[in-house]
Amino acid sequence: MKKDKQHERTIDGALLDVDYINVGDRSKIRLTLKSSDGKTYEIFDESFRPYFYLVHDGTVSDFSSFDSSGKQIRPANVELCARSLFGKAINASKIMLDNASDVPRLSSSLASIGTPYENDIPFAKRYIIDKSIVPMNPYRFSFIESDNTLSLSDVDNSDLPAPVFSVMFFDIEVYNPLGAVRADKDPVIMISYAFRSGDKRKEGVLTTKRIGLDYVSTHATETELIKGFMALVKELDPDIIVGYNSSGFDIKYLLDRSAVLKIDFNLGRFSGQTRIESHGLVTKVKIPGRIHVDMFVVVKFISVVGASESILKINSKTLKNVYEAITGERKFAVEKLDIFKLWDGTDDDLKTLATYNMADTYALEKVYDTFIPIMMELSRITYNVLSDVCVSTTGQLVEFMLMHSSRLANEIIPNKPSEGESKARLSDPIEGAYVKTPEPGIYDNLVMFDFRGLYPSIIIAYNIDPSNICTDCSDYYESPDGVRFSKARKSIMPELLQMMINQRAEVKKAYKKDPKNIFLGSRSMALKIVSNSFYGYLGYARSRWYSRACASSVTAYGRQYIKDVMARADAQGMRVIYGDTDSLVMLMGGKSKEDALRFMKEYNTTLPGSMELELEDFYRRGVFVGKKTDKTESGAKKKYALISESGKIKIRGFELVRRDWSKIARDTQRMVLEAILKEGDKNVAAGIVTKAVEALRKGTVPMSDLVINTQLRKSIEGYDLKSPELAAARRAVKEGLKRRDEVEGAVIGYIITKRGGSAISDRAVLAEFATDYDPDYYINKQVIPATMRILKELNFNEDELKGLGTQKKLM
Repeated sequence: MKKDKQHERTIDGALLDVDYINVGDRSKIRLTLKSSDGKTYEIFDESFRPYFYLVHDGTVSDFSSFDSSGKQIRPANVELCARSLFGKAINASKIMLDNASDVPRLSSSLASIGTPYENDIPFAKRYIIDKSIVPMNPYRFSFIESDNTLSLSDVDNSDLPAPVFSVMFFDIEVYNPLGAVRADKDPVIMISYAFRSGDKRKEGVLTTKRIGLDYVSTHATETELIKGFMALVKELDPDIIVGYNSSGFDIKYLLDRSAVLKIDFNLGRFSGQTRIESHGLVTKVKIPGRIHVDMFVVVKFISVVGASESILKINSKTLKNVYEAITGERKFAVEKLDIFKLWDGTDDDLKTLATYNMADTYALEKVYDTFIPIMMELSRITYNVLSDVCVSTTGQLVEFMLMHSSRLANEIIPNKPSEGESKARLSDPIEGAYVKTPEPGIYDNLVMFDFRGLYPSIIIAYNIDPSNICTDCSDYYESPDGVRFSKARKSIMPELLQMMINQRAEVKKAYKKDPKNIFLGSRSMALKIVSNSFYGYLGYARSRWYSRACASSVTAYGRQYIKDVMARADAQGMRVIYGDTDSLVMLMGGKSKEDALRFMKEYNTTLPGSMELELEDFYRRGVFVGKKTDKTESGAKKKYALISESGKIKIRGFELVRRDWSKIARDTQRMVLEAILKEGDKNVAAGIVTKAVEALRKGTVPMSDLVINTQLRKSIEGYDLKSPELAAARRAVKEGLKRRDEVEGAVIGYIITKRGGSAISDRAVLAEFATDYDPDYYINKQVIPATMRILKELNFNEDELKGLGTQKKLM
């Protein structure tokens, strides 16, 4: 036989993605590498095997077993390893196999003679954990080329900058005569795209009708349109494919529609199929050799972690709303129900539809550029590939970091809890933070302080980690809960957090000198997101590193410090009117700014480690509202509005930042708050409400301002109560206006109309189908309740705001 020619080569580039393929009975790791010269490589690491650990008593000579089909599974190799588990030294057998699918089978069989660990870690993730390769960072990859197959031999750091990744944005339009689209009947009519790679750019719209626009190309049939899109992806060869709700709609619809048309739809760069996978509570599109990013999922993540004030304020995370929130510009749009009409219309209608399709892709590109740098930095920080980071929760990101650090520290990764263990943890909740509720009212001359990274600082300062809990140690920290943490060793969590806090301090310094540097700003935010998530992960019932003792100790220390700083402030003559978790608001009274800053500086000398009290800002006025209980009324938590001396307004907890209130209620409440904060005039504030009430009675309020948004989290048959959003969704499905899969799990926008029964739910109609509204409902159940929570502190009553009476008493 002729011997294969082998060549040793090296490339400088970055890891884009990791997966694996099966060749015969062997599972082989496959790396997608982007080189510095712009080329992409498929490289296999055939030396890496799937494995798990078995902790067992006694000597076991035979680790083979039979699966349920009677097939014998034999390990490829077994090694005895010294490891630790939660700080305790143990011996474990490392059982290596040829095929990744044999890991759960064999570990399940061997559970009768020991405890398997790390048997549920996906093979590709296992590789990243063990190899410590930072995705998207520059490396020098050495490999052997033989018969067009590249086999990895070594990885080393590279001095060259990371390569530029090519990106393709896309959006599809579907014919929708019934509003809801049907994959078995309704064709894809347009696909817009924008591709960029360095200085190279290409964009356009693919469709099946001739349209007089330069960027539109025409295909004879829908089949040719879809095949044309696949050919375009192959030609342009993007590293990253980006859509908006593309895992839930665009790619899913292309897959479903292609099945109807008998097309093998695949956007892959290498062997394997484009498919949709379940990833926790979200779906993930897997494209071999490429990364798929669904920016809708990313935007929801950014909103949840509070990384963008602009999108926190919007109720519905549509592409249009997100684009307009981050740019301040209006996006070109058409009504969804008009898409099929435009398709069936005139030449000008077709141009309008193509313009809209292209505008979606332009908007998507802007949203991507705004938020993806944060996700890329999260990928680098957590050692996780971008495609997984973009569908992960903060807890999953923390968990992956801990897995990687465990491997470096020779610690076995703990198992996930059973369903029974998770339920038991949930039944024993942890006492939370201390909150001092305010006396409702309007206050002048305020200062707000907060602890910088309080919970991470506590974990570091007191060496809090499940492996550090001790009962017989002589040198320890003892929490207010009575839990002891050994001082003898620094464990994974405190060390990781200290590293991230140090990194962030350096990044913030550099960012102050270079505030336009997107990389530095994104890295700072990414470090903040992950470090602030460690406490939550410790107390999460499904966490591998769950520890009630650790989590309760963190909050106990937190309560101790917030109470202590409040007591010291009161002793200094600065009255604390509100405190929550890690922040406090004080009345300055006769104290100067210098007095307040001196108090902060002196208090910081009493704090351990990196813990620090920081100035949030000085405020000239603030509004704190009440909360009704069965017997009394007290101040509400996290519900206030403040205006700084520079005029910046800080609003927390009011209806204007919640989507389940109408825009008219939220806007009126905002204007009332701004009038009080800026002008200090109660009559101007009351006049805003009476004006809104009058407009509602006259019927001059736009229908779009009356929409109430609520998410349906269950099946429309899965609710016992008949809520307005449920009634509106059920009615639309019954009348054939919507499909069940369109409303279930979706954010439902509805309007309360005049027509129907006496119950509110009988008059709820999906916003897109509503033709009138009930002014009494919006006055009595929306605008008045939203504003009375503020204006009652100024001694107004409901009748006055409705124009039905006069003020009972003066301030």
